[in-house]
Amino acid sequence: MAAEPGPNFRWGVVLRKSQFSKKQLSEGAFIQFEESTDRQEMELVHHIRQQRMGVIVEVYRDVASAWRPGAKRPRYKHALVDLAAGAIDGIAVLAVDRLTRRRDQCRPILNALEAMGGRLFALWDELDTASDDPDTELRLYELVARAEREAIRTSERYKLVARHRARKGLHHPSGTRPYGHTQDRRHLVDEEAEMLLQAAKAVDQGKAVWTIVEEWTQRGIPTVKGKGRWHAKVLRRILVDPRMVGKREYEGSLIDIEYMPPILPEELWRRVTKKLLEKPKKERGESRELTNIALCGICNLPLISSVDTKRGQPVYACRRRPSQPGACNGIVIFVSNLDAKVDGEVVAFLNNKQRAQALLNQHTLETSAIAAIDARYAELEDNKLALERAAFNPPQGVKKLPTERYWELLTEIEREQETLQRRRVVNRDALPLREALHQEWTIEEWGSRPLEWRRAVIRLVVERIEVAPTARRGAPKGHLGGVHDPERVKVKMAG
Repeated sequence: MAAEPGPNFRWGVVLRKSQFSKKQLSEGAFIQFEESTDRQEMELVHHIRQQRMGVIVEVYRDVASAWRPGAKRPRYKHALVDLAAGAIDGIAVLAVDRLTRRRDQCRPILNALEAMGGRLFALWDELDTASDDPDTELRLYELVARAEREAIRTSERYKLVARHRARKGLHHPSGTRPYGHTQDRRHLVDEEAEMLLQAAKAVDQGKAVWTIVEEWTQRGIPTVKGKGRWHAKVLRRILVDPRMVGKREYEGSLIDIEYMPPILPEELWRRVTKKLLEKPKKERGESRELTNIALCGICNLPLISSVDTKRGQPVYACRRRPSQPGACNGIVIFVSNLDAKVDGEVVAFLNNKQRAQALLNQHTLETSAIAAIDARYAELEDNKLALERAAFNPPQGVKKLPTERYWELLTEIEREQETLQRRRVVNRDALPLREALHQEWTIEEWGSRPLEWRRAVIRLVVERIEVAPTARRGAPKGHLGGVHDPERVKVKMAG
C-alpha cells in the first residue's frame, strides 16, 4: 500500500447525485435543502474522522447513473486518475453501488488500486481493501453484481409503470412541475404557455434558441425552479416535448392525453421539432498527430491536414479557412516527413528521464503546495461537520443556526473547495507525461499509442513546431520532383 492506514491517510470521497433540491414557499421564493450527496458526504466524514482513519482531501460528485452504459461520470474518472497519480491514497464511498453498478467496471477500479497500492473503503458494505481478508476482491465483485441486478430490476419496474400508464392515456409523472403546465398537467400556466408559444414562433421564423434564452435571462424570466439563468438545451428539450401538443411519446408512438391542454398548435410544433432535432454537423476530430499544433513559419498560424490532390498523399498545410482567414497558404509539407521529425525528437526527449522528469515537475504542484491544499480541504470538511451540528444538532441550551445562515456558510465553504479542486487540475493534465516516464520508448512503440494520447504528450513536451518555406525551387539534379529538406522543420522542446 502506498500509504499506511492512519490519521494522515488521504481519502478521496466519491459521491453521486450532487444537486440540491429546491422547495417553493407560498410567497414564491425558493429554498434549498439537503440532498443525498450531502448526507453521503457527512456520513463518511463523520465516520472517517471519528475512527481516525485519515483526512478527506477531495470530493468527487457526479450526477449520472452508475449502471447505464455510456453515462458521463467525469468526476469518477478524475478519482481514478488522482489515485493512479498518487494525489489521493484511497477512495471512500458510502456503499459500493455509489461507485459502480457494473461488473465490467470492477477491473479498471482494481487496476487503479493495484497500480498505486491504493485502498477502497465502503462504509455500509463493510468493505476495506486494507484488511487482511483474502476474499476482499471476490466480495467486491459480489457486491457490484448485486447492485447491477438491482439496477436492472429497477429499470424494468420503471418501464412496466411507464407502459401501463401509456396504455391508460396518462402522463409520466415527475417531481418537477413542467414549464407551461400545472403539476398535474391538467391546466396551463398562462404566462409560461405564452412564452413558449412566442419562442416556438421565433424558432419557426429562424431565430436561434440560444438567442431566445439569452433574452429571457436578461429579462429576468424565472425557470420552473426559480433560477434566473436559462440554457438553450433546456428550452430545446421543452419545445420538442410532445407535451406541447397534449401528447406523450411511448415506444415511438404519440399517445393523446385527454386531460392535458396543448400549448402549441400541432403543425407549428412539428415544424419546430423538425428544425431543432436536425443533427448538426459533427465537428471533425483531429485525424493527424500535429494538426493545429505545428505552426506556419511565414504567418505563424497553425497548420491543418488535408490530401495533396496531385500526389494523393496526406499533407500539413497552411490553408485559409473560416477560423483562420489570415492564413497565408504558403506552407505545405508531407505528413510523413513532419511526423517522422517530431516523433524522433519526442522519443529522444522521453528517453532522457532526467530532462523529462524536470519538465513533469514544472507541470505539477510542489509537494508542499499539495500538502497545503490537502490540509485546507480537510479543514473545510471538518468545518462542514461543525456547521451541520450547529444547524441540526446543537449542544443542549444552544440555539440552532438559522437556515439562511447555514446555507450561506455552506456555500462559502463549497466555493473555496471548488477553488482548491481547480488548483489540482494542473496535476491531472500532466498524467500522460507521468505515464510516459515509466518505460523506454521506440518509434514503433510511440506510434502504437492512441492518437489523442500522443497529441497530449506532444503538447506537454514540445514548446514549438515550425515549418519554414522551401528554400530550393524546383527538383534537384537527378531527382524527379521535390526532395524534403529536414532543415525546414524547427522543433523546440519544452524545459
